[in-house]
Amino acid sequence: MHVAVTGAAGRLGQVLLPALARAPTIEHILALDRAAPALPPPENGTVIEARVLDLAQLQPDDLAGVDTLVHLAFQLMGGHGGRRRHDRTWVRHQNVALSQQVFHAAVTAGVRHIVFLSSAAVYGPWPDSPQPLREDHPTRPRFPYAEDKVAVEQALLALAREHPECQVTLLRPPAIVGPNAHPLLLQIARGRLYPAGGEQPVQILWEDDAAAAMVRSITTRTAGIFNLGAEPAWSLRAMARHQRRWGIPVPLRLIRTLHPLAWRLTARAGDPGWVRGLDGPLVLDCTRAREQLGWTPQVTTAGCLERLRC
Repeated sequence: MHVAVTGAAGRLGQVLLPALARAPTIEHILALDRAAPALPPPENGTVIEARVLDLAQLQPDDLAGVDTLVHLAFQLMGGHGGRRRHDRTWVRHQNVALSQQVFHAAVTAGVRHIVFLSSAAVYGPWPDSPQPLREDHPTRPRFPYAEDKVAVEQALLALAREHPECQVTLLRPPAIVGPNAHPLLLQIARGRLYPAGGEQPVQILWEDDAAAAMVRSITTRTAGIFNLGAEPAWSLRAMARHQRRWGIPVPLRLIRTLHPLAWRLTARAGDPGWVRGLDGPLVLDCTRAREQLGWTPQVTTAGCLERLRC
């Protein structure tokens, strides 16, 4: 099996590449990114190739012989791009228009399976979000990152209808944590601060479990939409106080005021849209992933926190 990965030099790409190299049925890995990714040592005779290019220049010939494309590349408003990361129009183009271009190049090249790493943020969260959320629940994006994820999902599903020979898998994880996670997520997970009144249950996911779900979707070639998440769901207050005697509540209004200012100064602050969802639950029903992908997270919520705080 020949697998190509966009965004291979990104945080999760650097976790996925070694996981793919360990899969015995994957013979060739093509790592695509605008920066050179760190390649893992080959295992099981797997050939691992890196190609540095901007996705705007991606052509069908670049994907010749690829069986499955994993699309990780996504521009965060709090990520790379310099001052352009504040430009909503530019970010939208990077995420949606370039993703569509990648998908069309893939089907033209004869790729028969596309895996897109979406996000649980497509559901909201909203104060009235049901618990748990199933994959058939309507998407209700609450901030730009989630809006772009929904738009890319819709574009990929439309492409699958036009090209039924190409199977599509959408994975919807919550915030992914681990050594390679965004600095803000690591700071929150390791710190004692939490939003005052932060009793809404949410989920997180260890990065290796996210990579394992992608590998399962590739090797089983299972189409569909799948929620992913560690269990059980905990409140941010419970996470901050896990194995601790105390935590520090911060007024939600203060967080919503200060975070956009920090985002203007540093990309480490993350997308300001995320703080809008702090007043809503985000609990996922992962039954479909367990039953159809054969995937179960190996790291519990408590385990995620304990590993990060070692």
